[in-house]
Amino acid sequence: MKTLLTLAFVAVAGFASAAPVNKTCPVGARPARTDVTSTYNGKEIAFCCNNCKKKFDADPAKYADKVK
Repeated sequence: MKTLLTLAFVAVAGFASAAPVNKTCPVGARPARTDVTSTYNGKEIAFCCNNCKKKFDADPAKYADKVK
């Protein structure tokens, strides 16, 4: 049981460390939300809303240079 709890803690800790690399939405230029994200080139990118996420996911190269 102790091993199972340790594994669960490590999994949660690893997930929590995948914070978005940006604070501003690369599509809408508004503050980004940490609960609306996509992974691009191994990095977690945050967006201000799901509509911006959909636009980014459809053509990430168009917005990639705006990730800050």
